[in-house]
Amino acid sequence: MEILVAKHAGFCFGVKRAIDIAEQVAEKHQDKTYVYGQLVHNERVISELQQKGIHFVETIEQIPDEAITVLRAHGEPGTTYQKLEKKSISKNNTLFDATCPLVTLVHNVAVKLKNNGYEVLLFGKRNHPEGIGIGYHLKGEETFFIEKTEDAVHAVEYIKKNNFPKVAIISQTTMSVDGYRQLMQTINHEMKQQFKEMHLSMQSLQEPYVYVDTICNPTKQRQIDTEEIAKKADVMIVIGGKNSSNTKELVAKSKSFGVETYFVQDAEQIEKAWLAEKNTIGISAGASTPDSTIQEVVSKVKALGKEHGL
Repeated sequence: MEILVAKHAGFCFGVKRAIDIAEQVAEKHQDKTYVYGQLVHNERVISELQQKGIHFVETIEQIPDEAITVLRAHGEPGTTYQKLEKKSISKNNTLFDATCPLVTLVHNVAVKLKNNGYEVLLFGKRNHPEGIGIGYHLKGEETFFIEKTEDAVHAVEYIKKNNFPKVAIISQTTMSVDGYRQLMQTINHEMKQQFKEMHLSMQSLQEPYVYVDTICNPTKQRQIDTEEIAKKADVMIVIGGKNSSNTKELVAKSKSFGVETYFVQDAEQIEKAWLAEKNTIGISAGASTPDSTIQEVVSKVKALGKEHGL
């Protein structure tokens, strides 16, 4: 039996940075440290941080006034900072922002496009924390989301119906690279090739119809690696938190090649039957998956393989 593990798997720098910030803040301050929402989308990571005395809350109302607070990696809408300010929780005081710099970059792109007269559409998930944060900088709840490649037709209808003079499309950092490409191909087919790609530097803001590739490099690397392995594997095991957007994209990527694919959170979920008569096992993991979880999955696969005599 051959086991292929993706070269780029597990923590990206943004996730590691967020965890480091939370741990350092909790260690430095004697008072309780609160994190608003899931710091990163991985249940094991959250559990380990809880064991270190870090408290996770789902609403700002659950955070006491003047409490030591860490914001998650996915980015927040401005309303979050305003609500915390009313609780006397602010930067340079008791607020520590773990927003991934690559997400902040997308916020900056969104604002610059908006300020230069573009109607900005977002390829992303309406109910995902990152999507909510980006959407806030555009039109809040009125932001036009393109959640699936198949929604291209609705985007075209929206653009044509409103006759916007300038339109830009950007993406949540964790979306499918192929999905974004296919989305733009479909939109351009319907719009007669009007949309042109704009570089992240955005030096020229004169083109009326543009799209910006704001999917982050860690997401791209993991999708490319998963594709390479899926082409060779008899079965794929993709590891990640059940709410992880980037992991779900890896699962979809693997399945797109017709390979038998399983989405797991840990080694305990792996079943012996999955490996029966399989020679090549592919393993990939989302950006919020600890190396220890990946190693445990590899060890479990090896042990089950021996039981099968592989």
